[in-house]
Amino acid sequence: MLLSSAFRRIGVRRAIPHVRNATSGPGIPPSLLSTWYSAFGKSTAGYITWVVAGVLVSEGITGYGTDYAWNYVNHGKTYESIDWTRFEEKEDEDEDDDDDDDDDDDDEEGDEDEEEGDGDGDDDDDDDDE
Repeated sequence: MLLSSAFRRIGVRRAIPHVRNATSGPGIPPSLLSTWYSAFGKSTAGYITWVVAGVLVSEGITGYGTDYAWNYVNHGKTYESIDWTRFEEKEDEDEDDDDDDDDDDDDEEGDEDEEEGDGDGDDDDDDDDE
């Protein structure tokens, strides 16, 4: 500051031009700022609500974006994206038939037990008339 006034006194032009009212873009319209201030900026509770809502929305967008990028880069390498049908083992049909025969034998034994009595001790079938 002192040097610039000294250079002006001796008539040296400045190498850096003086910039007034510099903006980086068109800016935010004053009507929009006024509306935002009347809705959120007047009270502390309104402002905190604005900040918390902004954080939650930003976190949701960021989380979705990073998940999408991760799944895109790691497609086919994660559990959810692997085609598990490629790893199914084909079983012999003979083994299936043997297993079915064993199951039929087990079912016949169970039927004999049921014929002897249901064994639940519940004789309420005769009480339906009351």
